[in-house]
Amino acid sequence: MNIFTDNQLRKAEQILQSPLSKLSDLTSSDIRNLAVVWCYYSGKIEGNTYTYVETEALLKDGITSEKRYEDAKMLKNLHNLFVSEMEYIHKGKNTEIIDERTLLRLHSGLSSGLVSDEEAGLFRTRPVRISGTDYVPPRDVYEIRFKLSEVLYRQTELENPLERAVYLHCNIARIQPFIDCNKRTARLVESIVMMNAGLIPVYSAKDADILNYRKGLISFYENETYSLYTDYFLDRQMARIKELTTDAGMEM
Repeated sequence: MNIFTDNQLRKAEQILQSPLSKLSDLTSSDIRNLAVVWCYYSGKIEGNTYTYVETEALLKDGITSEKRYEDAKMLKNLHNLFVSEMEYIHKGKNTEIIDERTLLRLHSGLSSGLVSDEEAGLFRTRPVRISGTDYVPPRDVYEIRFKLSEVLYRQTELENPLERAVYLHCNIARIQPFIDCNKRTARLVESIVMMNAGLIPVYSAKDADILNYRKGLISFYENETYSLYTDYFLDRQMARIKELTTDAGMEM
């Protein structure tokens, strides 16, 4: 199974070899900041109205902005799950297995207080539509479970953690196994795969990057081609490494 092109594989190798990709090199302060910016990024993709400063105040200091309750709840759910996964993997030197049970657990945490108790942590039993595309996800729970089990089985064919992260993210998002919080679950799985490999997950606070994320995912929904999303995913990591390298050069 080929996910990346030859050129994309070369970029992936540069990312894997860079010391600036390593989660283990982050200080405790760096990790707290990473958790905030990752949650801001993941929330903004969903249309969350909190600014970065407001997100930081909420997640670090518990200060709620005068905005929708759902926006604060979304960010807190994202933060709770991301931090607990990072601590389990990074501090405990554990590997998080990505299986059906893990997906249900992650969704339960991400959707807490945002969907009904009957739909949190359970596969959906009714159809959903995705805005911005004509693609229609699987309609019934039997098709959802069949397609998802195939994806979870085939991930083992991918030894490159960056390929595995993209594969799981795109396919979980495309199947839309839950009534809501599907992309959030997919992004968290992508990040867990990267943290399993000792890598810093993808994130950005830039509008242009969030637009490219959406374009790449819509392309996968409609064509099942990974290329556009993979370009976004790898280029975002390469840009982050370049930014850090430039900053280090300026400090010297």
